[in-house]
Amino acid sequence: MGRYASSYSGQHRTSALHLQLTPGERAEIEAAAATAGVASLSAFARCLFFRRLRKVRAAAAIRRNPDARRLAAELKAIGNNLNQLTYLAHRTGALAAEDDLRATICLLKAAIARAITL
Repeated sequence: MGRYASSYSGQHRTSALHLQLTPGERAEIEAAAATAGVASLSAFARCLFFRRLRKVRAAAAIRRNPDARRLAAELKAIGNNLNQLTYLAHRTGALAAEDDLRATICLLKAAIARAITL
């Protein structure tokens, strides 16, 4: 018996699935897993089998790409600032100049477009 009680109460992965591949197919799958940022071939296969590849790619892209991480942090900060300005505008009734708002919207659109291309 272990020293500590197990805190996991779900199902354990005990059932195996065997799959025959050519060396070329295996290399292709390994390359796809590396591109997606998934550590193991088993995890990548589970993602493919259960159609979770989009979630894996999105999370892996941010972990793997430092530019994407910085851009995500910048967008988060911009969103925080916009929330503060909205709160202030609702509380006081004061709004920024229309030109300033349009310039900010243009910058935000450019940042989002750049984030999409990463």
